[in-house]
Amino acid sequence: MTEGHEDGRPSLEDEIFAVASTVETEQPDEGPRIRVRARPPWEWARKLSRRDVGVTAAGFLTFVFVDLVMMYAPLMMSRRPSLLPQMITLLLLAFGLGGLLVGKVGGSWRLFGIGMMLAWGFLTLVSVGFLTGLTL
Repeated sequence: MTEGHEDGRPSLEDEIFAVASTVETEQPDEGPRIRVRARPPWEWARKLSRRDVGVTAAGFLTFVFVDLVMMYAPLMMSRRPSLLPQMITLLLLAFGLGGLLVGKVGGSWRLFGIGMMLAWGFLTLVSVGFLTGLTL
């Protein structure tokens, strides 16, 4: 290609273009490089029964009810007090009790706890934090 250095080392151009000439080509008989699951990831949703969906919805609706009861008075006042106590209580309810139900109790209570945590996230996103007290 080009003339190298005096001591026989290749020049920078030689090194750069040498990489391009040694690029490996894919052999047609090789398998896929990315391991593909036999089943799609959403396959677990077909295993859910109506009871599972109902228990999750019950946890969701229970948290929504508790949230609306706790946040009604502070949000209806013209001069809003600090929402810090409500925020801490709702966080402990959703992630403390919900996490306890998911991690330690198990059974169908696990789905109830997941429903409570989903409700906290949903209400936070939909109300931009007003209904969960994140607007300090």
